[in-house]
Amino acid sequence: MKFSSFYICDEEGKSNCIIRSFVKMYNEVYENIYRELCDIAKELNCSSFNDIEVFETYMKKRKTEKIEYGKDMQIKDLELNNGNYIVFCYDKNEFYHMVTIMDNILYDKDEKSLDLYVITIYKQN
Repeated sequence: MKFSSFYICDEEGKSNCIIRSFVKMYNEVYENIYRELCDIAKELNCSSFNDIEVFETYMKKRKTEKIEYGKDMQIKDLELNNGNYIVFCYDKNEFYHMVTIMDNILYDKDEKSLDLYVITIYKQN
């Protein structure tokens, strides 16, 4: 797994890992993704666009589905050579994160994400 620095924020300088991942994956504008996620959260009666149900609904609309993988794996041990993926991950404590992997390159703000553990992998079809 290789790493490439990727960071983007809204007009006010705020950034969210879900929105950053979607910006990279779907080549969409930060503010547009934010608005759509908020709309989905409202439709589903969720408290936040960070809710799993919300971001999974967004991804399904873009033909991005869960895939199977080994258990208890760190991102750095994944081999995702062909295609575009979003990985929901954590540090086995209270830090949850989302990253984009395209052709086995992790796009995120820093390399620390390589040490996070996979919760779910989503592949764009």
